[in-house]
Amino acid sequence: MTKEIQTRIRAWNGHALTQAGSWAKLSASFSGFHALSRVMRGGKEDKWNGIWGSAATGAYLSRKSGPQAMISSSATYAGITYALDMFFGGGGKGKSIQDEFGFKDAPVEE
Repeated sequence: MTKEIQTRIRAWNGHALTQAGSWAKLSASFSGFHALSRVMRGGKEDKWNGIWGSAATGAYLSRKSGPQAMISSSATYAGITYALDMFFGGGGKGKSIQDEFGFKDAPVEE
C-alpha cells in the first residue's frame, strides 16, 4: 500500500512540474506581448493591449503546429480575452480587466 501511494505521489508531482512549465510559458509570453503592444501603441494602456497580447501569445504558443494552428489559437486567445474583458470590465464603460484585477505593468518612460 505504501509503495502504491509513493508511486501515485511521484506521478502527481511529475504532472505538476509539467503544468507549472506550461503556465510559466503562457504567463511569460502574455506579459511580454502585452508590454510590447503597449510600447508599440505609444504607451497607451487599455483593453486592446491585453487582446493583442493574447492574440500574439496564442500564435506564439502554437508556432510548432503550423500557420493554420497559429491563426486559430490567436483568434481563440484574443476572443477569450475580449469576452473576459466584456464580462469583468463592464464592456465599453472605460474599465478593463486590468483595472478590475489591479494589473499594472512597469511604467513607460515618456
